[in-house]
This record gives sequence, C-alpha cells and structure tokens, in this order.
Amino acid sequence: MDYEYDNILRLAKKHDLKKIMVMRNSWSNCNWCIVNKVVFKPDGKYGFAYGHIHYNNGDTPNGSIPCAGTYAWRVIKVLEDDLEVEYLPEKKR
Repeated sequence: MDYEYDNILRLAKKHDLKKIMVMRNSWSNCNWCIVNKVVFKPDGKYGFAYGHIHYNNGDTPNGSIPCAGTYAWRVIKVLEDDLEVEYLPEKKR
C-alpha cells in the first residue's frame, strides 16, 4: 500500500486542521500518535506539534511530538475535533 508521507503541520493543514492520528515511517504498526495542537512558525510550513503518543511497549507520553517537522509521517485517521492552532509572530529585527 502506498502512503503519502509529509510533516505533521502540512498533514494538519491538508486535513482542514482537524485532529489527526498519525504514524511515523520508522514505527511498527502498533505505534501511533494523536495530534491535538500545532504551532506554526511565521513561514507557515514548519513549527511544533503536541499530542498523545501510544507506543506498543505501553508508554503513552503526552506533550511535544519529536521530529514533527520531518517528512516521515502519514495519516492513519482524521478525527472530527478541531486542532488547537497557534501562529508564532515574526521576530522583529
């Protein structure tokens, strides 16, 4: 099966800023993550993602999702709830 891999922020935009269940390309099938919040940098392409990770070993950390900006994520499911979205202001020079 072919999957479209992208960074979490672009996937969130592609799915109308709804909460998404994602999986990283290096994870086994029993690992997944629910993205609850995205924070966009001023460029609108990159930033940070926060949520709940479920690893198959029983660990279930909440908070920052490591490597959210890498092009290694795919959507497993789009949920009905809206994401919490934040936009960082441009830095003044």
